[in-house]
Amino acid sequence: MNYKSIIKTVVILASVASLQSCDKDFSEVGGDIIGDNNLNIDTYQVSDLTAYTQPYGALGTQNLANMPFGSLDNGEFGRSNSSFVTQVLSSATSFGMIRSNAVMDSVYVYIPYYSQFDKVENETTYYNLLNVVGDASFNLEVYENGYYLHDVNPGTGKALDYFSDAAAQYEQFKKPTLLNDSENIKQNKEFTFTKQNIVLYKRDANGNIVQDETTGKPIELERLAPGLWLDLNKEYFQKFATTGVNLNDPSQFKDFFRGLYFKATGNQTAGALGLLNLTQGKLVIKYHQEVEEADDDGNPVKKKQHLTATLPFSKAANAGENASVFGDNINVSLNTTEGNKHTQVGNKTEGDPFLYVKGGEGNLAVLDLFNKNDFEELKKLKELDILVNDAILTVHVDVTAMPKNQIPQRLYLYNYDNGSPISDFLNDNSANAQYSKLVYGGIYQAADEENKIKGNTYKFRITEYVRAILKNKELKSPKLAIAATFNYNDLLVNTVTKGTNSKLKTEIENTPENVTYVPSLSAMQPLGTVLYGTNTSSDKKMTLQIFYTKTKN
Repeated sequence: MNYKSIIKTVVILASVASLQSCDKDFSEVGGDIIGDNNLNIDTYQVSDLTAYTQPYGALGTQNLANMPFGSLDNGEFGRSNSSFVTQVLSSATSFGMIRSNAVMDSVYVYIPYYSQFDKVENETTYYNLLNVVGDASFNLEVYENGYYLHDVNPGTGKALDYFSDAAAQYEQFKKPTLLNDSENIKQNKEFTFTKQNIVLYKRDANGNIVQDETTGKPIELERLAPGLWLDLNKEYFQKFATTGVNLNDPSQFKDFFRGLYFKATGNQTAGALGLLNLTQGKLVIKYHQEVEEADDDGNPVKKKQHLTATLPFSKAANAGENASVFGDNINVSLNTTEGNKHTQVGNKTEGDPFLYVKGGEGNLAVLDLFNKNDFEELKKLKELDILVNDAILTVHVDVTAMPKNQIPQRLYLYNYDNGSPISDFLNDNSANAQYSKLVYGGIYQAADEENKIKGNTYKFRITEYVRAILKNKELKSPKLAIAATFNYNDLLVNTVTKGTNSKLKTEIENTPENVTYVPSLSAMQPLGTVLYGTNTSSDKKMTLQIFYTKTKN
């Protein structure tokens, strides 16, 4: 009888059934298998597992898939401030009609959040905001960026790296005028992430909202999903009408207007921080001008012409048009932290009792598996000649160290030595309405005493990874690492599968090769959490359990 084929089939069926809920994903599959008298089914807990905190410092943050934004008091890690600078794009038609007598009527910025429909109340649509932490406010200042963002180094012709620790540079070169100077403090001194949709109304020549003659209600032009909406100083943009620069030439435009600098800082509240969908962001300039036209009799007549220039932050925002005419843009995420106490390398030999995992300019938790005493434990497992049914890494959160509403929804486990995703991640296509990569896991499970659910844990299924180590003829076990991330959306998953990583400003010493990159997922999640490590007597210490089957001799 082919016992290995039988067991593999049972494990697959058990895994499919486990997708009914996140909690059930990590039931002890090995213990549920019904064998016969010729099979031993058992659990093995790995002892050669050492985990330590590894800071990585500043990292490359140009053109991230998602833009972190906000200021949040992040418990043990101090206050995290996520600002950014971005170019805006012009095309051959953006200012094709503008004249020197043009008058700016309004200028605004819109960048959508990630959200899902929730409900409609009193004709207002509400959404659940995804990847937003905190519900307080922070201080937001927007300026014209004065630092030119080059695609390549003018001297060498090589691509330039833009790092997360360069906030002082953009602060130095910013233009002095505050652009988001609205009287509405929700757009500046007390900026908040709002859950309501944004409604644009029809307006008359004087800027007043037009009412429907039948219903008496304002006439709606468009409804937008929740997002960052800022009314900017329209007088500042009057220079677009009077400049002698050819605004329709992308290269001239980029030098004339070098983009926007969004600066987020604390304002004595706990704050908030989330992700912006910058690929759909835009700067919109509405203006009017007098033009002279001939009437039916050929006589000159002056008319008021109303026009709009839409300047995207990304070519993707104009996918419906000929996006190539906009050229390429650059955006850079900037991260500053105030009061972070956890910036030291942990104990690489003995491991740490607690692991301080943080994104942005943060820390990883490095896991050294099976490498002690000349691979003694790995040799033992290889000699057993077992069939691995499941391998589950369990990581507990120190809930006393962090505000509960700031614990990341997910963590990301990957190959630390080469920076690549492990096969368990790549081969997992499971998903439900809330999460993808369910079998691989890394999803935070909170404890629920009422329903008798043990929790405050992250669990990773790394079955394929462990099988590959045991099958490998060489005695080799690459180190793993845990990084902070937001819950995956399509852009985040694509970032991983395409192997997009962020370059470190200072490489980390490591064997077999120094580490020069970390996952871009971590660059997009500047917050952190505290985990129990391996050097502790606590029952919450990190564990790796292998569920296996072995034929009786």
